[in-house]
Amino acid sequence: MFLLSILIMALLIIVILSFMLGFSHPLPWIVIGVLVTIGIIHDQLLKKKQLVWQDSMATGIELIDHDHQRLIILINMFQEATEFNISERKVQLALDEVIRYTKYHFNREEQLMALNNYPGFKEHQLQHQQMIDEIDIYMKEYRCDPDVALEHILQFLQFWLMNHIKGNDRQYIPYLTITKLDDDAEPHKPRIDDAKPL
Repeated sequence: MFLLSILIMALLIIVILSFMLGFSHPLPWIVIGVLVTIGIIHDQLLKKKQLVWQDSMATGIELIDHDHQRLIILINMFQEATEFNISERKVQLALDEVIRYTKYHFNREEQLMALNNYPGFKEHQLQHQQMIDEIDIYMKEYRCDPDVALEHILQFLQFWLMNHIKGNDRQYIPYLTITKLDDDAEPHKPRIDDAKPL
């Protein structure tokens, strides 16, 4: 990303200087075309790395599917914040939001499993705790070496969420006949502005 930023800055300087040759000279327009092409290619590469909700991920339980879709949006927002290096504060806020919503989702999912007496509840709860413990380890790494840790955190979140949704979460579907929680039973919902991009 750093090299890309330097390349873009160099091309911008070339555009400015080449306009001294006149607006009719082809060089500044060629360089502008290269800049636009770089931007388009970069956006396409970024989108290829992002998570995409697919119908095959659906559990058929509205509450769970909504949470999973929201987590995908938040992880993608975190990826954008790290990729575009918006600011350290924005990256931290995006990461905090992913972690907060993950814990919120786990709590809701565990409440549904408990309400339905799901026999695999303890094992599933342990998987949730192990994920949170691993994120805590990455957060310690983040405080020491943010640049390296951010990529590790992103890869872990993407890999873990997709495997969990497509694997472990499929096991409780037949057992969850109660699929709604009373508003009073839900923990405090994190404040998310409908997951608008940063």
